[in-house]
Amino acid sequence: MSEHLGRRKKKHFNPHDDAESQPEFQVAPMVDVLLVLLLFFMATATTEVVVQRADLELPKADDSKDPGERQGQFVINIEKLNFKINAEGQYFDSADDLIPLIQAARETDAKQRGSDGTAFRVLIRADKEASYSLIRDIMKACAQAGVGNVTFAVTKGGEEGGAPAPTGGGA
Repeated sequence: MSEHLGRRKKKHFNPHDDAESQPEFQVAPMVDVLLVLLLFFMATATTEVVVQRADLELPKADDSKDPGERQGQFVINIEKLNFKINAEGQYFDSADDLIPLIQAARETDAKQRGSDGTAFRVLIRADKEASYSLIRDIMKACAQAGVGNVTFAVTKGGEEGGAPAPTGGGA
């Protein structure tokens, strides 16, 4: 009997022998992974569109100056893709809608500084593709609000891809 136990063949595990032990392709986890990737790309694409709207391609000017002091400044953006007027996080349909907002900002600045408000300025950050008529309308709105110091944000000429610096001449 002891010989019989010693002669028994050892059974080696072979994964190819048993059909039930073959791994199956799991579809459910793959669908979950694909949905997560889809959501990631959708969120990234949406964020990219928002960033593109906010970014401006400012015009280049060779004779631009550094902005200096930035107190008493009201910033108006004309966005790149839709050319909408944006000031203080609000969108405006026409430049005339800006007049009360500019007047209020000017009065607030004059009270804080204790001045007559002549040092207050409006900075226009317009995309280089924005129409002149829209910029002209904003400049008229500034004049009607009592602001004579209007500057334009430009990039220094010859600096490719340089950071936009709010500079320019008054109008």
